[in-house]
Amino acid sequence: MSDTTDNNINNENGNIENPERHNLHSICPLCCIFIQEIRKCYEQTSKSLSMDNTNHCHINLNQNNTVHNLTGSIKVNKENSGRSSSSSSSSSQPPPPSSSSPPPPPPSSSSPLKHDNISVIILDELKRFCENTTIRGLPRIVRAHNRYLRSLWLILVCILILGCFICMFFLARQYLEYNVIHPPRVLRHTISPFPSVTICNFRPISPDGLKYLQMKGWKTPRHFVLDIATYAQYIFYDQQKIEEYNAASAAFSLAGFLESLPNNEERRKLGYQHNKLIIKCQITYLNGSKPVAAPCERKGIWRKFIHAQYLNCATFEPFSYLRSDITNIEMYIYLDEMLNRADCIDCFHGEVKSQLSGALISIHGADTLPNINDKSINLKPGTLTELRLSIIENIQQMPPYGRCSINHPLNITLYDMIYNYSEYACRVATIQNNINQQCGCYTMEYPYNENKGYKPCTDLSQFINQSNCNRNNFNLTNLCINNFKNFISRIMCKRSVIENYLHGELPNCKMPCSFYSYESEQSISTWPTKSWQLTWLNSSYNKKLGIFNNTEFIPYLKAQQLLELGNHIDAVNILDKIDVLERKLLAILINRPNFDVRKVEEKIVLSLTSLLSQTGGLFSIWIGLSMISLGELFELFIRCYIRLKHSNHNNNNNTNNSNSNDNNTNNNNKVIQHNNNSLKQNNYYPLSNYNDHILHNLLLLNQLHNNNNINNNNINDITNKINKILINEENNLHNLLLLKKNENDQSINQ
Repeated sequence: MSDTTDNNINNENGNIENPERHNLHSICPLCCIFIQEIRKCYEQTSKSLSMDNTNHCHINLNQNNTVHNLTGSIKVNKENSGRSSSSSSSSSQPPPPSSSSPPPPPPSSSSPLKHDNISVIILDELKRFCENTTIRGLPRIVRAHNRYLRSLWLILVCILILGCFICMFFLARQYLEYNVIHPPRVLRHTISPFPSVTICNFRPISPDGLKYLQMKGWKTPRHFVLDIATYAQYIFYDQQKIEEYNAASAAFSLAGFLESLPNNEERRKLGYQHNKLIIKCQITYLNGSKPVAAPCERKGIWRKFIHAQYLNCATFEPFSYLRSDITNIEMYIYLDEMLNRADCIDCFHGEVKSQLSGALISIHGADTLPNINDKSINLKPGTLTELRLSIIENIQQMPPYGRCSINHPLNITLYDMIYNYSEYACRVATIQNNINQQCGCYTMEYPYNENKGYKPCTDLSQFINQSNCNRNNFNLTNLCINNFKNFISRIMCKRSVIENYLHGELPNCKMPCSFYSYESEQSISTWPTKSWQLTWLNSSYNKKLGIFNNTEFIPYLKAQQLLELGNHIDAVNILDKIDVLERKLLAILINRPNFDVRKVEEKIVLSLTSLLSQTGGLFSIWIGLSMISLGELFELFIRCYIRLKHSNHNNNNNTNNSNSNDNNTNNNNKVIQHNNNSLKQNNYYPLSNYNDHILHNLLLLNQLHNNNNINNNNINDITNKINKILINEENNLHNLLLLKKNENDQSINQ
């Protein structure tokens, strides 16, 4: 197109004679330069336009028309050069352009076209992503040479993705199980607290307590239970009220008897007193590297409480500053079993532990409530039981992996004393509180606080006295029946509360996240040996106690006398025939062999970090997906966003440029019309003002050229505008030159 335009322009330029061109150059050299620059700008603009075949034909026609008009205007100017100034003024009007008005701007893109453009951009970026991604298989699908290879790779990639997600399913299910393991670890020579020790006698009623019962006129525990059983059978069982009878059987125990007594003070008088049960207690601790022995009373405190089955129990708790240095504790227990009775006053058919002789010991965390019923060790009379401790530090996980919590109280009040918090203490306290609130009573089966003002749930006080409600003198008085029916209503309420907490976890009782527990290895040996019994009885410490002056120990005094006389054989024969010490004494040695601590910390089987690592491994093995692939996906989104944003911006610019170009063309036409009118009126055109006008139009052409480089749309519109400007400017220049020439001719003629 540019070649055709150049030829047409050159041919038309040939019509202008060289002398005339020389005269024009002498009159207005700057005008000739402007004309050349306008033509060059037109040629450059025409070359930069990229058009199809239809546009070529259209623009060539416009160009031919433009050149034809330009030639015609020059010829007209030549013919009119000799005429008067008025005719030459009239001939200065430029011929109208071939196209009187520019084509209307193209309509804006509709929404379907925009959507098609977005789809094309996204598909193009997806194709580019698949060709260059590090994800295995996708480049193979895109670059496959034929349909069969593409289908093969597509099926293979789908199978790999399916296998990856199946493995992910099992991995996620394992993670949601929140499993933990407990790997042990031994910490050598680590500071750890020595435990507390609780001692109870299997026989709850002491000989002194039996005497107190007889003095008060109260029934023995077994007598009390037999009377209750008789009334329960007559009132409920014979009347086919089996549920009430089963509830009443809960009182067939020592707890039912103790709850019918007035208060704790009366109850304690029936059991073994602390100072007579534990005749000697000695603690050994390290002062630097030197072991030091001291009485337990000087290096700790004793907690005394009432148990529903064993009555009086005592807990020794060393002082906190000594617990990390204690190596062992020795205790000597005097059982004082009633050997001269053929019947057991505190034994029951439903409780096998009530039929035992000896003592029990519970080793538990310092300042915590002992679990006598479930975590205790039986001690046999006439033996020394050695317990070798292993201290375990437990570290628990919080939900969902474990049950521990840091939001729990530090202390809890039980038996009118303050204990450190433990899950067991919280559980029994919660059950007791619910019984208090719902039934208006307390039960001795769980730790209680007598000062709260509640009555015992059993409280069969009418059955305590030997003369009242007796099975041997069976008379159904209203007082006994009313007392029994009130007891049944409370015991049924207590039963319903306890059943709610039989095996379930209490929501408000959480395990501490860190605590110590203690395991022990037990060894038993006979104690004291026969040859040591006399020496042990005659020690100054035992003589001060005075408990061995009873008639049961008279044979030991005779054997001691024979031994002093040198009659060893007779002394040995006496000792072989008696076993009072073996039946009434036992010894305990609680030993910490070393200061090692076994730390058991719950470890998460599959933590979130492990889950992410294994997930990354699965994606990498199956489909080659890695963190770099995530970066590629991010790049895909960014590129799509940028291209879509630029597409919208270009569409907006096209619309704005079309409107701006139309406005510029209209303004330019107005300027040209104004200049022509000025030429008509004054027959004179100021050259300096016209230079500025030409410069303005050159800048306008340059703007159109730049707009064309940004957007290749609306080519016809741009071409028409350029043609208009060229036609107007060249016509104006030639008319101006003719006017100047006429003025010069007139001045010469004059």
